[in-house]
Amino acid sequence: MLSLRYLFTICLLIVSLSVVAAHLPDDIEPGDGVNEIQLPLTKTSAAELIRLETKGQILSVEEKKVKGKTIFRIKVLHNNGKIKMYPLDPSTGHPPR
Repeated sequence: MLSLRYLFTICLLIVSLSVVAAHLPDDIEPGDGVNEIQLPLTKTSAAELIRLETKGQILSVEEKKVKGKTIFRIKVLHNNGKIKMYPLDPSTGHPPR
């Protein structure tokens, strides 16, 4: 009888843990939001990345060579009417250093 009680308790714990685990967010994997943008960036993916980060309207994307490296310069119109340039290194997805 005691072993049946232990078995029931273990089954109850397993079921409750699986219910809790179902409500936890999954690990971030490619295809989730910003993570679906693959490196190296293209002009389109660079513009999308900046649009998601700034929530502004993309006006243009330029490709420039700086010290032998390709850099994207994305021009963004913000909701407050200001225009700002965002440089991105296509190989890292970050501003150049």
